[in-house]
Order: sequence, then structure tokens, then C-alpha cells
Amino acid sequence: MSVESLPQLGIDVGGTSIKGAIVDLSAGHLAGGIHTEPTPPTATPSDVVAAIGRIAAAADWIGPVGVALPGVIDGSSLRHAPNLSSAWEVDGALACLRAPEGANAVLINDADAAGLAELTYGDAGLDRDGLTIVLTFGTGIGSALLHNGDLIANSELGGLVGSNGRFEEIASGRAISSEELTPMEWARRAQPFFDELEAMLNPSRWVVGGGLSENFERFASRLRLSKPISAAHLGVHAGVVGAAVAASRAGRDSEGSAQR
Repeated sequence: MSVESLPQLGIDVGGTSIKGAIVDLSAGHLAGGIHTEPTPPTATPSDVVAAIGRIAAAADWIGPVGVALPGVIDGSSLRHAPNLSSAWEVDGALACLRAPEGANAVLINDADAAGLAELTYGDAGLDRDGLTIVLTFGTGIGSALLHNGDLIANSELGGLVGSNGRFEEIASGRAISSEELTPMEWARRAQPFFDELEAMLNPSRWVVGGGLSENFERFASRLRLSKPISAAHLGVHAGVVGAAVAASRAGRDSEGSAQR
């Protein structure tokens, strides 16, 4: 999947922190350091816009930005974002992020951003190998579905509920940290959800992103899966890079529309 070669600012909004960096889109690498802001306790849209503004200023960036958000982008609001304020669910909540005088942002779900980065810079086989399930383990668990080179947006597989609770509540990166789970303890919690997803969706492969990608071998080796599993090609930076790719593609599409 081709992208523009110009640099682009990408920002990944999480339940704990908001991080951004300028991305070299020709290579899928960060072109500068990561700038990080703690996610404000209130985590309203205006709070996040202010944090994005500070990150853009720190990166000396002027112009549209790509922003990955931890929820389902539904028109003018954000649904299923339990780690942010309920104010995101109000109609029109996203207007301040999209407005030029606000964040001037192109928006994408955070796990979809990681999936888009994987499609753009990861293994070539993703465009022909059927279904790949990307799971991002952080404050919650995000998911992206990649099918033969296409991104199927806004899946929320972290919301699956099993006998012990919701997948993202008992097996997320936050659960690992707060409960000091060992890899084996985590695997016992996560295995039933992988089994259910495998039975329902029959993926060809799995990709793990988010904080868990940094300890991929310790944790993923404890799972019993019938299909290959690998760490996200860009690790913890996948959301930032994918957000930048989304902004680049949106800009290219709008230019094409203007020329027709």
C-alpha cells in the first residue's frame, strides 16, 4: 500500500497518555522524538484538543494531524470509549478535533491505526492471506480486522464477555500491570477469548500490538493457537504511524476530489 513521502504528524490518544511524533511516511519510521502528554483526568474532547496542540507545538508542526482514538468513530461522536469522558458520546463531540481552529484532525480508531500501519509497512502477505486479527493491549484491548489488504474498521473485540468478565478488563495491559500478572496467569485469562475468536472468525494469523508487543515472546509463547502470531511490525509506535498514514491518505483523497 503506497503512501506519500512527505512527513506527517500522527497522534495516539490512550487512556493513560497521549503521544505523538512526526512520521517519515516513505519508510514508516518516526522522524523525530515522541512527545507525550498525560491523558487529563477529565479526558474531555477539549482537554484532548489542548494536549494535541501542545504536542504539535513541541514538534514544531503546523497543519492537519492524524489522531487515533480509543473508541468507535460514529459520525460526529465517539462510542465505546470507557477510558475517556462520556462527553465524547454527545453528538458533535468530534467537531473541535476536526475544525481547523481546533486540532484540524483526521480521525481513526486506535487499533485500526495500528492495523493500517501493519498493512502499509508490515508483511507483504497481508494483502492475500485472508483475515488477520490485530489486537492491541494497552489500557483496554483494541482490535482491527485486515482482510486481503483491506481494513474492516471499528471492530470492538475487546468487548467480548466470558465467564470471568470482559476481555479488555481481565487481560489488558492495564490488568497485567495493576494485578502483576505473570505470562502464564495472563495466558489463562486470554486463551478462552483467542479460542472464541478463532472459532468465530477463522483468522489466518494474529498480530499483537500495544504495550504487550514489547514483551511479546514472554506472553504470546504461553498461548495455544493453531495459526501464527507475531508482534506488530512497528510495536508501540504503530498507532502513531497509522494515524499519520490515515491523515496522508485523507489529504490525498481530498486533493483527488478537488481535481475531478
